[in-house]
Formats: sequence, structure tokens, C-alpha cells
Amino acid sequence: MEGTKTLVAYFSYSGTAKKAAELVAEITGGDLFEIVTKKDYSSDYMTVVEEAKEELKQSARPELATQVSDISQYDTVILGFPNWCSTCPMPVLSFLETYDLTGKTIYSFVTNGGGGCGRSTEDIRNSSKGAEVTESIDGNHLTEAGIKEWLKI
Repeated sequence: MEGTKTLVAYFSYSGTAKKAAELVAEITGGDLFEIVTKKDYSSDYMTVVEEAKEELKQSARPELATQVSDISQYDTVILGFPNWCSTCPMPVLSFLETYDLTGKTIYSFVTNGGGGCGRSTEDIRNSSKGAEVTESIDGNHLTEAGIKEWLKI
């Protein structure tokens, strides 16, 4: 990653992915960016689970309230997000499909309650045409040493 510019983009419901993304950004020197939707999700966990299931069923792409001003300056994008319905939340796919990511390398970590990464890698690849997408990793217990080993820095 030396000599490249890195964006650490994250979507976080409970704050777990945010905390991990902040650590990744600190270690990599990457710019931190929060993926925020125009609509708010319920603060009730069971309700948000149902919202996530419905979005997945509809292949929804929620409208985003935040944008990266110049994605072309980044060579590497590191995504962080919770496992929703065995994949990434639909706002993450909205984010990926907003930009031309051709030639960029995408890494991702998934926070989860035991469900692992699900099919997030496949869904990221399908939404990031032209990018090199690495396998998603479990982001529940990221450490400085683990991040450096994962990203080979």
C-alpha cells in the first residue's frame, strides 16, 4: 500500500464497524469516510433486521446523504460494515455503484454477531466492476498487527 492513497469507507449501525474503521484509518493513514443514507434506519434492532431483509429482497440501493468528492485520488478502498442478511448492507452497494472503481483495489472487513462475512465478497465484486476485490475478512477483533498483516503494510 506504500505510495498509494487510501480511503477507509464504512457503514455502521451500532458503532462497531465505525470503531474498527477508525483503527484501520489510523494505521493506514487513510482518509475516513462514513457512508450515510438519506433515510434513517430504526434504532430498534428487530425492526432494522426486517428493514434490511426487505431491502435485500428488493435489491434496493438506498439514496446516500454523503459523497466522496474525488474518488479518483484513491488507489485503495477499504470498506467496513456489519453483516446484514449474510452480506453487506444495501447502502454499501449504493456506495460502490456510485463511483467508477476501475483499477482500484478493494479490501473489506465485516463486523458480525457470528455470521462471518457471508457472501459479501461476491456482492462487492458484482458492484465494483473493474476493481480488484480481495476476500472479506472478519472485522470483529481487528488489531494493529492483524491489520498490518491483512493489508501487507
